[in-house]
Amino acid sequence: MQYWGEADPDYTQRALEDLLDVRERALFLQRLRSNGVLANIYETVNRATRLAKQGDLEVRTLDPLLVIHPEHFQQSSEKAFYNELLELLPLAQESLKEGDYGLLVAGLEAIAPTVSTFFDGEDSVMVMADDLALRQNRLNLLGLLRNHSRVLADFGAIVKT
Repeated sequence: MQYWGEADPDYTQRALEDLLDVRERALFLQRLRSNGVLANIYETVNRATRLAKQGDLEVRTLDPLLVIHPEHFQQSSEKAFYNELLELLPLAQESLKEGDYGLLVAGLEAIAPTVSTFFDGEDSVMVMADDLALRQNRLNLLGLLRNHSRVLADFGAIVKT
């Protein structure tokens, strides 16, 4: 379900430091796949992960206050995405600290509709805007979602079926 190879040295290091956590996350992901929860978050997180590669946000950055500039928001979907990332932050931090990923997954499920609106809703945005400040801000929003989800797994490496 998850790839721990050369492509992601952070995950390799994390795996080597805590093999029991690797096992627990793999089993947890299997349960999410079995009960349908993974399907609820997979598309949104995977789409954000793919686009976030266009940016340069460091994968360990989780705090939106450090990298998002609300003055660059042009659509309400950007502000909503930002606000939900602020709510997701303590869930990701708690998951990292305690190894309890249920709260994080609940947060990812809660943010999925907002991110869908960001991409395709009435207030959707063009992530790769010509204005570099807008583009970077939007890529950072997506990068933060990728980073939060990476607390559990590299969704870009998960095979959906």
